[in-house]
Amino acid sequence: MKMNNPAYILFDLFSKFLSLLPGKSMYVFADILYITGYYIIGYRRKVVFENLKNAFPEKSHREIRHIGRDFYKHLADVMVEDIAMLHMQPSRIDRLVSVQNIEVLEDLYAKEKNITALIGHYGNWELLTTISLHTPYTILSVYKPLKNKFFNQKIYQMRKRFDEIPVPMKQVYQYVVAHEKKANPFITGLVADQSPQKNQINYWTTFLNQDTPFFTGAEKIAAKFNHAVIFAAVKKIRRGRYQIVITRLTEAAAGLEEHEITEKYVRALESLIREEPRYWLWSHRRWKHQRSGIK
Repeated sequence: MKMNNPAYILFDLFSKFLSLLPGKSMYVFADILYITGYYIIGYRRKVVFENLKNAFPEKSHREIRHIGRDFYKHLADVMVEDIAMLHMQPSRIDRLVSVQNIEVLEDLYAKEKNITALIGHYGNWELLTTISLHTPYTILSVYKPLKNKFFNQKIYQMRKRFDEIPVPMKQVYQYVVAHEKKANPFITGLVADQSPQKNQINYWTTFLNQDTPFFTGAEKIAAKFNHAVIFAAVKKIRRGRYQIVITRLTEAAAGLEEHEITEKYVRALESLIREEPRYWLWSHRRWKHQRSGIK
C-alpha cells in the first residue's frame, strides 16, 4: 500500500490543520464525528450498550443510555485529539495534559528501579506517550502492529516523536532483556485490558461483574526482573484537559503471589471505570470469550 495515496496525504494535511486550531474550533470536528458515529452510522452501538448493561446491572435503562451517549462524545474527542497530536507542538500538549504525581517516578528513578507500567483504554491513553517529556526514564512503548501500513506508521510516529522507543507486542521480552543490560532505568508501558486470544488465556477473574480473561505476560516480566509496577491512567478533567495519574502497585514484583500484580491492576482499573464509566473504551469486544470449559 503506497503512502502517497491521496487519502493518506489528505489525512496528514488534516492532522496538521487540526494541530493548529484553538481548542474550541478543534472540537467542532469532534461534535461532527460524534453525530456521524452515533446517530448516522451507529458505530458498534450493540456492542457498547450490551457491554454497559452487563457491567452495570444495577443501573437503569436511562442511566445506561446516558453513559453510552457520553462515551461516544468522549470517543470522538479522543479521535480528534490523537489525529491532532501527530503534529501538535509540545507547548500545546502541555495545556492538554498534565502529570498529577510525577514524584512517584522521581522516587523510583532515584532508586534506579526499572518499571513495568500497566495501562488501560481509559481517558485518552495515547497521551501517556507524552510522559517522556516529564521524566529521564527511557520509555519502551508497546503497541500492537496494525494491518494497515499507513495507520501502523502513524501509531509508530505518535510514540516515536516524544523520544519513546516503539516496541511491537511480540518483541517485548527481547527489548526488556536488552535494556536490562543498559545503565539508564527504563519503563515498559503495556495496555493490559485487551482480550487475549482464546489459546492464550491462562487467567480469569471477575471484572465489572463478568468473568474476564487477562494477559499475564506483563506480570511475568515484572516478576522475573523484579521491576517496580505502576498503574498509569489518563483522567479526563474536562473537555480538552487531562491529567496523568500514577499509582505505585509494588516496588518489587519478585516474590509476590502469582496473579497478585494482575489483580492489583484489575481492581485499580475497575475502580477508575466505576468512578467515571463514560471514559473507558466500551466499543471493544472485551467479553467475546466464555469461561466454560477453561480452568
